[in-house]
Amino acid sequence: MQRAARFAAAMLGFLLLASAPPPGGSPKLVVVIVVDQMPAGYLDRFSRFFGERGFARLRAEGRLFTGARYSHTATLTGPGHSVIGTGAYPESSGIVGNQWFDRKLGTEINSAVGPWKTGATGQCPAASPEPASPASRVPNPCNLLSRSLAERVKQRYPASRVVGVALKDRAAILTPGKGADAAYWLESQPDDSALFACSAYYPDCRERVLAYSHEEGLDAKPGDPSRMTLFQRHPAWRDWSCSLPSPCETQCPDDLASAHAEQAGLGRSFPHDVKNVTALLYTPFGNELLEGLAERVVETYQLGANPHGEPDLLVVGFSSTDYFGHLFGPDSCETADGMKRLDATVGKLLDFLTERVDRERLRVFLTADHGVTPQPWVSLKRGIPAGRVDLSDRGRDPKKIGDLPLLRQRIDFELARHLGIKEDGDTPLSDALIRGYREPNLYLNTRRVDPSSAPRARAWVKEYLLRVEGVAEVYTWDEAMRRKVPASVRLAFRPDRSGDLIIQLKPGWIEWDEDAGTTHGQPYDADARVPLLVWGAGVAP
Repeated sequence: MQRAARFAAAMLGFLLLASAPPPGGSPKLVVVIVVDQMPAGYLDRFSRFFGERGFARLRAEGRLFTGARYSHTATLTGPGHSVIGTGAYPESSGIVGNQWFDRKLGTEINSAVGPWKTGATGQCPAASPEPASPASRVPNPCNLLSRSLAERVKQRYPASRVVGVALKDRAAILTPGKGADAAYWLESQPDDSALFACSAYYPDCRERVLAYSHEEGLDAKPGDPSRMTLFQRHPAWRDWSCSLPSPCETQCPDDLASAHAEQAGLGRSFPHDVKNVTALLYTPFGNELLEGLAERVVETYQLGANPHGEPDLLVVGFSSTDYFGHLFGPDSCETADGMKRLDATVGKLLDFLTERVDRERLRVFLTADHGVTPQPWVSLKRGIPAGRVDLSDRGRDPKKIGDLPLLRQRIDFELARHLGIKEDGDTPLSDALIRGYREPNLYLNTRRVDPSSAPRARAWVKEYLLRVEGVAEVYTWDEAMRRKVPASVRLAFRPDRSGDLIIQLKPGWIEWDEDAGTTHGQPYDADARVPLLVWGAGVAP
């Protein structure tokens, strides 16, 4: 357990400024940059495309830790950010996935949307025994059970200002956690516009920061003559073309355009027509937008110029790498181009920060919440066994069992036969024996499978899944309770939030409900190894 938790503990120790202070005293500003979906190997793999002001500057003038690796399964955004922010794995933090099913409430829980009493700024309820109304469930860190980074920093530096910014709510919220002054993220609107948001849970949301979205035209409606649209202000964002050395395709010999997924009208290959803000998120321009918001936050809160002389903390979550990484995969020219552009964006942020805070009073950390597995089609092209397993019910809006993926249907029907329960394709989804799958957790329907039958049902489903191509291991809730599971599962398991079964795929295999694209979530190096760079005050190269 202690060895497995090294990365988590080391990360928290760094963030708490445990290293020797620089000659001028403690840093004025600490910045934590978390890149969503960045394997450790990207730093070397795409280095030929980087300039001198971004990743190269961090490496040359700072320290690179080459052994940084998560030890838990469920290498996903929510768990990753919670590990960085609390120094604890999901078994303690409670963030077992991006979503999970609450057996008591009978509903799905979003990791960054917790119960909250209106008006109780900065306070989380001790318990939530009854289903909460939509109005009382707002984006906040109340699902986070471990002591947060913001709480620890403020215990040591009570006057410190702590703010998180990201495109995703869970990225902005779960790293600083409880005790932060504010967290900002982008919320898409039904008309494909978007607005930056800050939950009323936080005590110090600033209108000037929220207004950044208005000023950038993100919420402008068609035909509104009073404000410019996003694309009028940023014409370069309308088209995502390859900026790699020409010819572009020669820079990515393992790219396979037919394996790319399509989203928001972007198409499968360069050039990509960026038609709206939804499409923007799936391009490197989303990270550029976020960098601008980070600058606005520093200016508005005067981070690094704390009147009490204490260090401030800013968390920046670059999320677009995950969006386009899922669509195009790590071997695509799109990902190579996206990392090239992110390097420039990181360089721009570093330049901005050093203009406001002397480098010897600024400390910057850069890491990632998880990596990514290559697209199965690309792996097969290389002669590596790979494939996908589809257990999901997400994105399909299923109403009955017959709407589910074939594998899910077969499991449900076979389990029903085993338990002597009648089912068919028209059985309502609410009556299915499998409540749902949220990687790596598969949940039984407690309304249909009584507690006395649950151990037998779990054992049967385990044996069935072990015969499914691509599945390496399956662990039951009962085995995890007896701690008869490997460390990666043990570190990610909580009895009240984890599934009845925890599924581990074979290396190279992904749980994915699309015919194209790729994902992450497994305990192997591709998903678990991440970069860790430290730069600035008190850091010798």
